Amino acid sequence: MDGNCTSRFYTNLLIAKYLKQNGLEDSLAAFIRETALPFSALEESKRSNGIVGEVPIESLQNIIQDRICYKKSSFQDRFKTLSVNDELAPIDNARYGIEPWNHNIKFSLDLNLNKVLPRDTLFISANFIDNDKNLLLSSATGELTIYDVQRTTSKVLNAHKVVKGIIKLCGSIGRSGYHYVCPMNGRFYLLNKNFELITDAVWKVHSRMITHIKICTFTESSWYIISSGMDNLLKLSLLEVQDGKILFKQLSEIKLASNCTSLNVITDDGNNDGRTKFSVFLTRAEFTHIACYAISDAKALVHSYNIALNNAEFSTYAFNIRDAIVADFVHSGSEDVIKLAQSSMLVVATSHKPYMRLMLVEIPMEIDHFESTVSEATPKTYYDKVLRNFATEISQDDFSLPILQSLKTSNGILVGNDEGIYSIDLMNGDSRLLNIPDGAKSLRNRIKCMDVSEDQMRVVAGTSDKSICMLNITK
Repeated sequence: MDGNCTSRFYTNLLIAKYLKQNGLEDSLAAFIRETALPFSALEESKRSNGIVGEVPIESLQNIIQDRICYKKSSFQDRFKTLSVNDELAPIDNARYGIEPWNHNIKFSLDLNLNKVLPRDTLFISANFIDNDKNLLLSSATGELTIYDVQRTTSKVLNAHKVVKGIIKLCGSIGRSGYHYVCPMNGRFYLLNKNFELITDAVWKVHSRMITHIKICTFTESSWYIISSGMDNLLKLSLLEVQDGKILFKQLSEIKLASNCTSLNVITDDGNNDGRTKFSVFLTRAEFTHIACYAISDAKALVHSYNIALNNAEFSTYAFNIRDAIVADFVHSGSEDVIKLAQSSMLVVATSHKPYMRLMLVEIPMEIDHFESTVSEATPKTYYDKVLRNFATEISQDDFSLPILQSLKTSNGILVGNDEGIYSIDLMNGDSRLLNIPDGAKSLRNRIKCMDVSEDQMRVVAGTSDKSICMLNITK
């Protein structure tokens, strides 16, 4: 055996011994498989008290420690640049299901959608619908496109000819087969299973553009519609289908002091009366709190409590919340929204410059805020619910609009931002640009829309240079 082979064998043996001593059995099995290292070499070193032939097998930790002591100052400077964060606050990983980023998953190009979709089009919204069978896309030109994921075909819908405006929001109504579009005029349009506008199924919900909307199943034939608009109103409406008739009723509204920046809903089935209850989490500009509203038994929005993201009791504004999502890495969500559980948490992206910060926020479990019909007292504010607050390497400016998506297959978060798609390792706070396959290098631009399929096996993203791609996720 020549010198190079001996050195490589000895190095592999050191690493394998380290993995075995630290109980990293899966990593050890993969390492032995990839290096073809004889497992008997480990057993031999154990039987001979760390000596193979006449060569002592040192501990990998001892070798590295000696090297650090030899060049202590150099290593200290290098360690300082390994992370942008100090030691992260401890977190109950078992409760929240937080694990290291799954580096076994691979992203591959499913399809460059520019080849099958209308060319020279800037897509501003992309949503997987109908159990991931279809992809619904809206463009800056006002066109609505449906892409059949299974048949790899697409068609442009004629909805924009009736709507006559840019469609900001679009999606499906639960599992009903109905769909909706919300153009910039504050109206809500209902579409049938064939994506055709239903006559007389148009309602003026907001006086100005609807910026955020969530649709939650209330009964088999009715849905709550929770929306916010540029008129700074948070509204609760009810959509019902009865004997072929479609009814729409506005139930409640709350005036906001500033515009909404994110809207999330969690269902709560933890009661004994068989009813599903809803908690609405809203963030808004110039307010460093997450406001929680309950939908009371009287079908009214009630401001229940706030979660402060800064610890200054007399200052409610220190930064903006750009986006927030509900994440649960232990339980699967329902068809509409995530169900409240001990493992549910909020992931928040801030406006800090030049680099974004991410916060993991606990959701209070001890409060029952559904019985009241009127919020008489000042809502309680929690100051101890921030689980982690860490810096990222995601650069941003005053005009950045990040998009957060939970990716359970990777145990982490995806962030669409000015430079592309970033992956966030919630275990150690590591953030880095996603390893994009060669055919999807166009995703290295400002992300305008992004969605993850319900089965967590596809990601679609559109950029400011009018590129749009679908990526496959493989384990």
